[in-house]
Parts: sequence; structure tokens; C-alpha cells
Amino acid sequence: MELTGRDILLVGPFEGFEVGELRRRLEAAGAHVTEELTGATFAVFAGTGASADTYGEAYALGVPQHDEAALAALLDGLEAKRTGAVGPGGFAEPAMLAAAGPEKLAELLRGARVRAFTPARDLPPLRRRLAELEAEHGVTEAHRLATRLVCGSKATLSAPYRHRSEITSVALSPSGAHVATAEWGEGDSGVALIWEVSTGKCVNALEGISGGIGWWGRSDCVQWSADGTRLGMAFDTNAVGVWDPFGEGEPLAEARVTEGHSRPPGWALSPDGLSAMVAVGNSGLSDRVTGCVVPLERGVLSWSADAVEGTHPYLLSDGNPVVREGAMARWDELDTDGTLSWSVDGRRLYAAARSEAFVVDVAGGRPLWGTRVDRVAAWSPDGRLLAHLGGGRLHIRDGATGDPVVEPVPHAGSRFDTSLRWGARGATARLAVVCDGESRRPGVEIHDDGRSVHRLETTPARTHDVGDFANWAWAPSGDRAAVLTAAGEIEVWALDDGTPRRLRALAAPAGTRGVLWGAEETVVAVGPETLRFLRAGNGAVLGDFAYMLEAGGEPPVPREFLWDERLEGRLFALDEHTWCLPVGPHGAIAPPERRADVETRLAWIAAGRFAWPLRWGDFALWPDAETAMSRTRVWTDELAALRDGLREAGG
Repeated sequence: MELTGRDILLVGPFEGFEVGELRRRLEAAGAHVTEELTGATFAVFAGTGASADTYGEAYALGVPQHDEAALAALLDGLEAKRTGAVGPGGFAEPAMLAAAGPEKLAELLRGARVRAFTPARDLPPLRRRLAELEAEHGVTEAHRLATRLVCGSKATLSAPYRHRSEITSVALSPSGAHVATAEWGEGDSGVALIWEVSTGKCVNALEGISGGIGWWGRSDCVQWSADGTRLGMAFDTNAVGVWDPFGEGEPLAEARVTEGHSRPPGWALSPDGLSAMVAVGNSGLSDRVTGCVVPLERGVLSWSADAVEGTHPYLLSDGNPVVREGAMARWDELDTDGTLSWSVDGRRLYAAARSEAFVVDVAGGRPLWGTRVDRVAAWSPDGRLLAHLGGGRLHIRDGATGDPVVEPVPHAGSRFDTSLRWGARGATARLAVVCDGESRRPGVEIHDDGRSVHRLETTPARTHDVGDFANWAWAPSGDRAAVLTAAGEIEVWALDDGTPRRLRALAAPAGTRGVLWGAEETVVAVGPETLRFLRAGNGAVLGDFAYMLEAGGEPPVPREFLWDERLEGRLFALDEHTWCLPVGPHGAIAPPERRADVETRLAWIAAGRFAWPLRWGDFALWPDAETAMSRTRVWTDELAALRDGLREAGG
């Protein structure tokens, strides 16, 4: 990014810098740092504590806004280009970090400027290098120094066992770096957990979400913005809202526009996360796309779309699509209560409902074309292609025109045994036609840009009525995939230019319903009561979690005291016989010989989104409550609650 002569606005406070220092460095790079936002502002750089108002104003003016990590990286790059060295705000020169052995890295860490450490920029490469050194040298002084730098006095411990009812929704972020799991919570309040995929650890919990999240068998109740900074959720039965996935439990914005529907509506969060398409009624209006586009920037919107007579700015306009199947000239209603997605540029909406699939021009609210489908339809992620079943055939259509890309091919599947899963390998759109064990011919057919190229002889797990729990996941590279089989294994297949090859089988826990493939070659096995993170290449388990599991023995504190808000949600079962109770960021009550199991489940959390291994620092395991209270070096709220409970129980 060239800054010479550009107007830049800084909005603090910043976590790692003083505003004066940033102003000096920006001006040294040729920028003009201004005091107010105008249409001439080239970019806004906002700190972690910046007001959301600035974001809204910048968005309205079309001014790009970047966070602190982006600013730090930009300045470091510009300064390194000018001087050939790391800028004054840099933490460590990347090449030096990558080449450092244990002693050299410890030396670098001792001399590191703590305030220059920006987690979003500096933590991932530091963590990666430490993992490489651990594999060769074990845990060293460099690991302990880095732990003090990263966690320090602000260390928090992950809380992966906040789910108290079945997981109903799951969504992988666009980058594959994080996955969200969410629960309905028996209709009272629900919890969404955010997981760092590459480490298999929970990094945040959004708790107390009114009315719970999602619904059994409903898909897409949790959705991410394109940049992964906003998390949309259908909650409280029929409302939709947006949260900061790495923030607190309160929504940034919510919309209640469905007039008390008994299930979550079909909906789609816009790419920028600032609005959403929501399926609503209006069934009395012919040729209407039954939906509205509502703002979700901030605040609460309460509005009844069904009460509108005529048009409204939020409603999509009347109009007849070009119908590609059937003889009808018009449709009474275009149903959006199915799968919805936006084009990358936010200009079009792609819908796939029970009996039709169609495209909508958002600006004019005009349906462009549509086709009848037999309940099974899927758009490619870029909207370039539509695949659907119809008339006993598989159809693949051009997303812009609706014209067939290839001749339809016979296919005897139905919604009860067939699902369609899109991926991409470079510019090639790849379609997996997944036929489960109930199909006449189980297996997976692969189509590249509409052309049949492979068939996998395997028996996939059930596809019907599974919501977000998909039995197929493409690798981000598109040259491999993972399939959950009817036998309960996860098979990893190579799907490059040669013959398909079954590379290996990964162990999925009992109860697994679906599979995801995220960042850094990580496969996620997920079910209503289970979650496991595995390396695709060797099956190594990064994180393993079972919910609603009760241990047979007595917990470290009488059960009635576990409802104390200082302890609630912390106790979990390591297995059917053993409890673990974290009592603060630096220790837990569990058998010391179970350290490896504890470290697989818990981690320290940095900057609300990065997991840091417990084994790289000092994390105590105490066999019982009395030992914990006598040996702890840091007194915590959890230990105080433990003491109070034991005193009361003892009379």
C-alpha cells in the first residue's frame, strides 16, 4: 500500500502503540495524518478499543478500515523496504525468527520489546517456530520465555466445555482458521464456542444467547462474514443477529422481522457482515421474492415484513424470472426459506429451496432466472454454477444465465440419499455428488466444471436431514477430500489428475455426524455431542471433546456448589471415571498422571483468538482441592468458591 500524499485517520486506543508514535511513523512514510473522517480519507486504521461509530461512518463514505495488526504489518513492510531492516515497531525479523535455534530464540525473547508484540502478526510465526524446536529439542527456555511474553499476567484459560446441550449448528470461517459450534440450549439460552482449527482449542465462548441458537436439522444458522470478523447467528427461534466472534456474548446487532415464526428463517449474512437477507412471508403478493434485506450494522431492528402492503425499501421488488424448467410463465411465489448465499461482491443472491432455485439482483430486487429442482440443489461458492437434481437427472447450469453447462446425466438419487458438495481447485469448480448407503449405488462422483472425472467406491454416512453435519469436506486446495463413512471412519482421498487414491482413514469418535477441513491440514469431526480435531496427514489428535459425559466418581467439590457462578461450566469429565476442574489460569484439579489428556483439552488464550500450549509454561495439576488450596501461588475466584463450598459442606 502506497501512503505518500494520502490522508490517513487514526482511531485509538491501540493495544501495542502510542498514537504519537504511529503518527510519526506514518508521516515518515509520506502520509498525511488527519483529525477527522472525510470523503478524501484514504484509509482508517482503528485500534482494538476504537468506537464502532467510526466503522459505520467509514463504511458509509466508502473508506477502507483496517485494524491494528494490518497497520503494524504495513509500517514494518514500508520501513523494511526503506532501510532494509525491521521497523522500530517490529517484534522480530521473520527470517531471523525462522532460523533461530533454542538459544538464539531465547536471546531474542529476552531482548524483545513487549509493547511491540502484536499477537495477530507475531504470535503465529513465533508459535510455529517453537513447535518446530519442540519437535527437535523438547520444551526449552525459549518456550518458557515466550509463554511469559504471550500470556503474562493476563493469561486466560480456554473454556471448551460450555456446551450443556447438543450442538445444533457448526460453521467454518472462510479462511478455515476458526470454526464455530452452537447449541439451542433447550430454548432458554445458548452458547456458541469459537475454536482455533489449527490447534484444536476453544478460544472464546459467547454465552447467554437468548433463546438458544439454531434448530435441529436446520442448516446455516451460524454464518461468518467474508473477513471472519463478524459472526451471524439465527437465535431465539426466529431472530438473526451479529456478534464479534472474539468478543462478549452481547450481539452487535439483531433483527426480528419474521412475525414469530416457529423455526429459524432461511437467511444469509452479507459478505461484509453488515446486513442480511432474511426469508419472510408476503405470500399474498405474486411473483415476489419472499424475503427482505435488513441492516445488521448495530442496534436492534423490530419490524414486521408481513404487515407491509405494497413495497418497502427492505423488501425485494416484484418481478418475473426467466424460467428454465417447465411451461409456467410466472410463479406465484419465489421461496427463500431454504439455502441462501451472496455473491462475493454482494450484488446477487443465490437461492435453493424445496422446489426451485433462482438468482436475485439485490439492487433492484429483481429475480433474474430460476429453475425447478427436486429438493436437492447447491450453488458453487462463487455462484458460477448451479447443480441440482430434476426429472431423474443431474443438471449443472451456468449461474449467470441458467443455461446447461453440460447435458444432464441420469441420476436415480433423491433428497433422502444424495447431497451435492462444491469445492474448488484453482479456477476449477469441483462438485462431489455424494450418495450414501441408502442409495442404489453408494459412492461419490466428482465433476470438474460440469465434466465427470472420478468415481469413489466408498459408502458415505447418511446425508438426509443432517443440517450442518455434512458427510463430505473438500480440502482448501481442492486436490483432496474427506468423507465420513457409514462405518464411522473419515477417509482421506487424493483427487488430483490421476486415479483417486484412498490415502488413509482417520479415527472419528462415536456419534460423529459430519466432517470439515480447515486451515493447516486440519480435519474436524463433529457431532451433536462430540468434537475432534485431527491432522489430515497422520491422524494426530489435536483436540478431543465429548459433551454430556458424566464421570462416575465424585467431583472435587460437592455438586451443589458447582452452580456457583465462579465454578459454573468449568468442571468436565476426562473419561467415564475422572473429573477435571480448572481453578484459574494456572492450575486444575485432576490426577497429575493425566497431564497429557488435560493438555489436549485446555490451553491459554492470547488476544481472544490464539491458543497457547500449557506444556510450554507452568500449569499445575493438583490431585484434590485441599492440595490446590495449600500449594497455589495465585489465589483465584475459583479457588475461593472451592474453599467456601468445602467449608459449608463441612459444617
